[in-house]
Amino acid sequence: MRFAAICWFLLGVGALTAQQPSTPVSVRSITVEPVSTNSVPLDALDMHAFAAALKSKGIHLAVETRFDPATVSKAADVIRDMYRAEGQKVRVKHMTAQITSAGVDVTFEVIQLCPCN
Repeated sequence: MRFAAICWFLLGVGALTAQQPSTPVSVRSITVEPVSTNSVPLDALDMHAFAAALKSKGIHLAVETRFDPATVSKAADVIRDMYRAEGQKVRVKHMTAQITSAGVDVTFEVIQLCPCN
């Protein structure tokens, strides 16, 4: 009987903690790092143009917004498209680093691809 009471108590505590809302994770910083792989350096991305491109496509990625991995992937596509429009081929990798329990840094690494045909 005592064992059953303890089990019911633990199940109740587990159900209560499962129902508590988790703290939303926010974006604390966004960095775009160009990596040149040949003698012609890769130009840095204009962050104002990047923000405008995100806004025009309805992608909500900015400092102090809620972190969403799908949004970060879409933003990486926007970066790649912006470089493509300038005639540069790049690969964009994105990484996140948890800096607090409720905050992440988002980094996009833009790697220049060989202009070979």
